[in-house]
Amino acid sequence: MNSIERKSNKFIVRRPLLAYFVLSYTFFWGFLALIIAILSILRLQPDALPTWAMSIIVIFGSWMPNLAAVTVTGVLSGREGVRQLLGKFFVFRLAARWYLIALIPFALVFVAAGLFRLTRAAVPGNMGLPLAFWAGLIILNLLQGATGEEAGWRGFALPRLQKNHGPIKGSLILGIIWNFWHLPLWFLSGYAGLDLLNYILAFSVSIISLTFLLTWISSKTPNSLIPIVMAHFSFNASLNLVDTRGLGLGATLPLLAITAGIYLVIAIFVCSTSELFTQKPKGILIYLETDRE
Repeated sequence: MNSIERKSNKFIVRRPLLAYFVLSYTFFWGFLALIIAILSILRLQPDALPTWAMSIIVIFGSWMPNLAAVTVTGVLSGREGVRQLLGKFFVFRLAARWYLIALIPFALVFVAAGLFRLTRAAVPGNMGLPLAFWAGLIILNLLQGATGEEAGWRGFALPRLQKNHGPIKGSLILGIIWNFWHLPLWFLSGYAGLDLLNYILAFSVSIISLTFLLTWISSKTPNSLIPIVMAHFSFNASLNLVDTRGLGLGATLPLLAITAGIYLVIAIFVCSTSELFTQKPKGILIYLETDRE
């Protein structure tokens, strides 16, 4: 082990949570910078790539939080810590209600679509979606943000933030960090000017508010990431389903703005109902006990 590795490991051991956030940003933003550099050398625009290539790039990029979590956990607790962390993806024995609660985002986005259609001229919609759309919706959204991020955000970071700051303040910190992790994607969204500002605001309110719902679910199912992955998947996929790319129930930006308002109400409700957070996480594993933060 060279001196750089020793210094890196020392930093991880002393400040594991900070190290995780730094690595999550570095891995993800660095990966995007590498892709942009390669495209620049090849003189290609991102929209010139085939859909399957962009899907692979998106999937690989979204797994960077998990890679950061595995890296930090490996330094802290070795293979056993990594095994326990990733093992949360395979704990299925939960009360059935948590599988249903994890699907709340699907219901909420249809509420948003309904509100949109009440305030705008009716849109025809598109109920004849091909099988390929449904397969792509499920596979892509499951493999990218939902599965690729949650060993990091909720598996690694959230228990530590709850331990140090409690569920509400910890959720706010995590929500803000998780939100700005997406910053490069804001400028790749295709929006510009005022539309870009509206997109960033709606996106930020949605993500930070969603964090409180995910914290509640995680607090009640601390040994499993399955309902967290389902809820994250439901959030991502449901908006893709109802906007102009899917069922066509509304334009993406207005739907996202209405959805942000709904999630903000949900977050306020969760924070004001203390009973939702009464159960402290019981799934803080061996690797958490070694932390010094």
